[in-house]
Amino acid sequence: MCTKCSLLRYSEADGSMNILPFLKRIMEDRIPVWIFSGYQDSVVPLLGSWTLSREPAHDLHFEITVPYRAWFHKGQVGGWVTKYGNLLTFATVRSDTHMVPFAQPGRALCLFSSFIPGHRLPNTTHPTMDD
Repeated sequence: MCTKCSLLRYSEADGSMNILPFLKRIMEDRIPVWIFSGYQDSVVPLLGSWTLSREPAHDLHFEITVPYRAWFHKGQVGGWVTKYGNLLTFATVRSDTHMVPFAQPGRALCLFSSFIPGHRLPNTTHPTMDD
């Protein structure tokens, strides 16, 4: 077990904890939240993740600001994304399962590199200079 993780004191009951109220409080404080899912995730299925991401959007009266569309990485579809208001983004990662950073490290880095500065995911097949 990781030393830092042991400081968090997880228990088996944490697996069924509802984090949506926590996410709503974060967004009420104007902090952006991104939820992402592997497109073929059998542990936390895509449809469940997408449905759960819409609940805080509905409760906080966020309109869809980016309709469901493809995002791109290295000239290929990296997944699909939709954005609610200016604070909640839901993204999928194509050809991935439950462990996105392990199975699709390039696409995971693209997600993270877009989230940190607050940019939208790339919506063009034209590679950037970094690709």
